[in-house]
Amino acid sequence: MEQVNVINRTMELSECASEWFFDEKYRCWCLEDVLYTEKATTPKFQRLSIFVPEPYMTKGGEINQQGTMNGYSAETVPVIFENNSAGYMQMPHVWLEGPRCYAQQYLERGFVYVSCGNRGRETRDADGRLCGKAPVNLVDLKTAIRFLRHNRAVLPGNFDRMISVGWSAGGAMSTLLAVTGNSADYLPLLEANGAFPDERDDVFAAQIYCPIIDLEHADSAYEWMFAADHENEDSPAGPSGVMTPFQEALSAALQKRYISYFNDLKLVDPQTKEVLFVGTDGRSGSGYDYLMRRLEDSATDYLRRLQSGMLDEKYSPAEYLAGEYEYQKEVPMGGPEKKDVADLLRGHAGPGVMPGKAEGDRAQGNTEAGQEKPSLGDLVSRPPKGVPFKGMKPPMMTVKGSEKSAWLSWDGERAHIRGLDTYVLQHRRRMKPCTSFDTLGMDSGENEVFGTNEQPFMHFNKEISEAVLELKDQFPEEFERYYASFAQVKDDAELKERIALLNPLNYIGTEKKTDAAEHYRIRVGACDADTSLSVSMTLALKLAQAGKDTDYALVWDKPHCEADYPGEVCDWIDRICK
Repeated sequence: MEQVNVINRTMELSECASEWFFDEKYRCWCLEDVLYTEKATTPKFQRLSIFVPEPYMTKGGEINQQGTMNGYSAETVPVIFENNSAGYMQMPHVWLEGPRCYAQQYLERGFVYVSCGNRGRETRDADGRLCGKAPVNLVDLKTAIRFLRHNRAVLPGNFDRMISVGWSAGGAMSTLLAVTGNSADYLPLLEANGAFPDERDDVFAAQIYCPIIDLEHADSAYEWMFAADHENEDSPAGPSGVMTPFQEALSAALQKRYISYFNDLKLVDPQTKEVLFVGTDGRSGSGYDYLMRRLEDSATDYLRRLQSGMLDEKYSPAEYLAGEYEYQKEVPMGGPEKKDVADLLRGHAGPGVMPGKAEGDRAQGNTEAGQEKPSLGDLVSRPPKGVPFKGMKPPMMTVKGSEKSAWLSWDGERAHIRGLDTYVLQHRRRMKPCTSFDTLGMDSGENEVFGTNEQPFMHFNKEISEAVLELKDQFPEEFERYYASFAQVKDDAELKERIALLNPLNYIGTEKKTDAAEHYRIRVGACDADTSLSVSMTLALKLAQAGKDTDYALVWDKPHCEADYPGEVCDWIDRICK
């Protein structure tokens, strides 16, 4: 059995004062590999680490009440709680300079930083039993927050000013932590997980990057956005391919369902208070126009920064539009010869199918010992002391820019995009096939999320069963192949409950009683093709409509990542905390 380092023998961090050590490079005190529940089934992924800027502590783990930094003291400084969740998989906490570590910017600004791991869809306990299905990843993170609050007397930081941070599935977790604070819906699961019953799990604010949420509508949203593109690229979500006639018809049926779903939400433009809707053609209406304005805002912001020399890129807006520039990008799947094909392998945080067994075997739960390759969580975990970490930096290649003037224009003040279909076909091609989340083969990461301990992969999207039924006469073979397994979703009450617990939209502007955060900052790469851009837009609109302080923007040319401009998240934290 793998040896896992755990620094604490009990849940009382007062007993770990001698374990704090000082990192000279980052000028911070560190307490690493802290187990946050006595009922851990998989300690490797149920640990956290705490990093405290130098002024707030002294040797021996004592709080320095006189120390200050950036206008904060040990009593007032915000606590950044960053989850490392990716693809709803099991993921470890990070270490300084390790993969997926974003601590530096927060520590340099004077914030206390906590990195937290969690179990995920493929996690097994010591006896080999699955124990990480939805919503376990969220329950782990809530348990960790309660653990930190239980120990707040011996930790620097204002634990009423906790800021949740995460991207991809971590963005979903950050959102859920913010909108479900102290919800009674999770109490039985928290109790079973060993969480402190008398502590709170709410947060003050949430930084949300590229969230993968609203999974039961993600397939129809994806088909709506990428309707014009019938080819998908080679990515962790699956091999490249061209839609079959059945997939084209299924895509069209799902698009219609998404338009109906979006319009039923009755979302409101925060400025004009106009109710937003999408026309039946999918490319008209105030809802469509709103998304296009946000895309144009993103391009405008980028080109203004480029024009004023605020970016590392040194070419002009005119050169950018003409494609007269070069840039570095990671080598795509298939090697350098695929350089003209858009690809998000390296930036993709949640592979739909992890490397390992054949997809059919995975969906059936055939997981004999020795046949599975290490998970992403295993690959990015810190090796034992004295064993060097094998870096995962991808090879880079130089790529020439593409000509954009046919679909993107710039008048010196504002950018204009010809249309969503042109944007998709000319700039950000479809990444995933149809269907993309609840896949026809029942072999995606999301199918694994909603599996059970007995059935590792399950369908979860009733919209797809309805669409397949609608196509019964036109595609009888496909109906026979897919309908029965998708139709089981409708009558599965336990599955319906777990889906609801993992969708933050169910807790915004509803009758659900929670201690929701007041402040939300949402940033999404404008070239993120892991889900539809309308998903994060919907989240932002619902939050604003519920009266929450919501800062939402797309970040031009950024893929699925912590899409942002340097320093701006810390500026936002200062604004809401000082």
